[in-house]
Amino acid sequence: MTMTTMTRLAGASGLALLLTACMDVSMTVDVQSETEAEATMVTSMAADMVEMMNAQAEGGDDEFCAEGELIENGDMIDCIVVESGPFDELEFDAEEGEGPVIEAIGGGQVRVTFPTGDLAASLDESMGEEQDPQMQAMISSMFEGHAITLAVAGGTIVDTNMEISADGMSASYEIPFVDLFAATLDMPEEIYAVVQK
Repeated sequence: MTMTTMTRLAGASGLALLLTACMDVSMTVDVQSETEAEATMVTSMAADMVEMMNAQAEGGDDEFCAEGELIENGDMIDCIVVESGPFDELEFDAEEGEGPVIEAIGGGQVRVTFPTGDLAASLDESMGEEQDPQMQAMISSMFEGHAITLAVAGGTIVDTNMEISADGMSASYEIPFVDLFAATLDMPEEIYAVVQK
């Protein structure tokens, strides 16, 4: 799933979003070798939001988690999508032409890059017209504490603009939804990590 898809999910079904805005998204790229990786996308939503979104869906492909595994977790539903294989065979919603870029850069190192330049613009587009301040405040309060989390694992992190874990074997970057909605997020054009295999 790409950045655009993430933000479309965040902006989908306006009424459902406003009523049950409880959502977290994470994507982890696990570099398994200099040629292969596994990407795991987890989208967690309130069960009532999922029900409302599916009721508004026009077809099977538009339903929440049409291509993933659904796991019920109390009043939340997790959608887990896993892709694995050679870098050039990982699709990441290839029809949208976006997604993490994974490439071997020599010396046993692999660079994983998440393009983020269009993230805020994608969110604005998915949310429609500019919200009035009262609506903006409502959305922000409902999404307080929820975020998009990007992570890279699979070896020693030798270069990154993400936060490196204590053991140095993974790196992550959290993008709070509140900051996205408020258009106050100061984010680099790309988020990246280099893994030593």
